Amino acid sequence: MPNLPFTLSLSLLAACTSAYALPSTQIAVDAKVLRAGGGPATLDTLLARYDAMAPGSERDELAAQIDQVAAQRYATISRLYWYTDLEAAKTAAQQTKKPILELRLLGRLDEELSCANSRIFRETLYANATVSKFLRENFVLLWTTERPVPKVTIDFGDGRTIRTTTTGNSAHFVRDSRGEVVDLLPGVYAPAPFRAELEQSLAMIEKLDAGDARKRRDQVRAYHAASAKETRAQWARIGSRQYSSLFAMLMKNKPDQSAVELAQMRTISKAYIEVPQLAMFGAEPGTLAEDETAAWAFAGQLAWDLGKHEKGEKPPTVLDTQSRTLVIALHQAGPIKASSDEIAALIPRFEQHLTADSALNEFKLRTKIHDHFAAHDAAKPIEFAALDKWLYADVFGTPITDRWLGLLPRTDVTGLPGDGATMP
Repeated sequence: MPNLPFTLSLSLLAACTSAYALPSTQIAVDAKVLRAGGGPATLDTLLARYDAMAPGSERDELAAQIDQVAAQRYATISRLYWYTDLEAAKTAAQQTKKPILELRLLGRLDEELSCANSRIFRETLYANATVSKFLRENFVLLWTTERPVPKVTIDFGDGRTIRTTTTGNSAHFVRDSRGEVVDLLPGVYAPAPFRAELEQSLAMIEKLDAGDARKRRDQVRAYHAASAKETRAQWARIGSRQYSSLFAMLMKNKPDQSAVELAQMRTISKAYIEVPQLAMFGAEPGTLAEDETAAWAFAGQLAWDLGKHEKGEKPPTVLDTQSRTLVIALHQAGPIKASSDEIAALIPRFEQHLTADSALNEFKLRTKIHDHFAAHDAAKPIEFAALDKWLYADVFGTPITDRWLGLLPRTDVTGLPGDGATMP
């Protein structure tokens, strides 16, 4: 496999490097004031100032401040402003006549250790030049927290540690400018499928009745009923191609899966991050079959016409230069550096997982979501709290009622008092 070009533009590398610098207390206070005072316009002003500065410590401090104002890590790359309060987002939506795209995640988007899905979003969706422009032009952006993200520290006893997050999932809720939820994208998508699905949501919103709430909800129900029918028809068409027997198997859950395994298998990209750590400390995260991942990726290529479709072809390129630069910069930011050959293998593997996730989400998870919307009583709006509870319990397999996210089954002997669990 040929080596990928390993060149980072000075501006992007400076942004990535500065993202690791913790902002001072004064910067954090100033950013809070700036965020409250000006919103997206303030972010635009700070970004213009950032772009005009030469690399150095002052620019790094400004990048940290921009992250605080934008409420997102690596905002010098994404250039996205995120609301964190629904009412403020609804006010902005009414003023701009734009719908709201709400990211629901574990943890916080402005912290390094948010959940794995949201970290992937920051690298592959929000950092993508085309997607970020599309989001800025078409949506008011909002993120809210489902629950704190579980963090894991593996201490090797000689000063070496690995600190990461585990379990959980994220989703993008589409709300109209009134704040009513009208669509939902679960988990990780590659950039092109993500935009394509949101474009369909926008087209649906454009057609909604402006005055009659009951009629609007009937229109939303009809959209999802038609979408579920078309998605299943598309899967049938794809299933008639190569991998047909494997495609049939992909829709089945394996018997006797643990809660952790069921949750992990909802998102391929996240599972490749979390399964090794979960297995290391005794959980039962399941296994990742390479042929299944390849089959899902192939289905994604067919569904969105991504690259060549011949069996055995390498996955299509789905990351743009800006996203790829950030992925590599973050991968290389720690004390252990990857070789150019390792980077050359890393990127296509990641792109395959993103393509596979897009197909898994669309054909296995989102059909459930379409059915759920289509079955809703149009006499009343879909309540976000009820929809969110159903999503995390029935689709993601991590119900809010399980405070331990399946990580404390109490079914096997660990040799630790209370299986190592503590309470506040």
